[in-house]
Amino acid sequence: MRTTTAGHDPATVRALGEALAGAHLVDLSRTLEEGMPTYPTHTKYFHNPWLSMGDVARMHQLVLGEHTGTHVDSPCHFPVRGPHADVSVDRLPLTALTGRCATVTLDPPPGPDEMVGPQPLRDWEEHHGPLRVGDIVLLDFQWARTRWGLHEEGFAHLESWPGIARETAELLRERSVRAVGTDCVSLDSGDGGRGELPAHYVLLSAGILIIENLANLHRLPPLSFFLAFPLRIAHGTGSPLRAVAAVDGAQR
Repeated sequence: MRTTTAGHDPATVRALGEALAGAHLVDLSRTLEEGMPTYPTHTKYFHNPWLSMGDVARMHQLVLGEHTGTHVDSPCHFPVRGPHADVSVDRLPLTALTGRCATVTLDPPPGPDEMVGPQPLRDWEEHHGPLRVGDIVLLDFQWARTRWGLHEEGFAHLESWPGIARETAELLRERSVRAVGTDCVSLDSGDGGRGELPAHYVLLSAGILIIENLANLHRLPPLSFFLAFPLRIAHGTGSPLRAVAAVDGAQR
């Protein structure tokens, strides 16, 4: 086992510390709170006071689904085929949701259940260079900024949201990206991608993770560094995330 002299950081640790010290961290996660929007067929979130028997410590009981708030979909979330079919969140490597982050800002959808084609990705590549293997691509549909809310105020977030077309998912698969995220409740449009759920089937079958219900994407530059870690849920089909982007401090 390698050891280092006390007070002398290894070069990699020192470089990471210096990079993070000079970066601005942007929280991309939604607050977990009762009444928050959840996918219509998914379980709701409850935060219950827990009355202890003589314990001075205060605590609460959380009741939530694997896909509550800002969360990741693991490949086993859908009945896909191939080598990734049974991969649950507890089997994901720690690097599954860390890496270079490309944020693509899309025009507000002109109609309900809009399916965005691949051209915005090609336009982004023309301006910022090609997407790389292992990139994490975040799609800012400009959807949740005015639609996210609690209880009835959040219903607009769950109505006819936009998603990506099959051709877009196939382009992302061709680029061998690591994960694709959205500020909507699903990466497939509100009508389920015309009922075919192409984003989920194309990406998850290739082992590409899906991140949903992201926040603050408008605060990100085209390129940043993304970090998020799912809970280690045995056989989990997904997990809530605390997602963060590290942005160069000079770009604040």
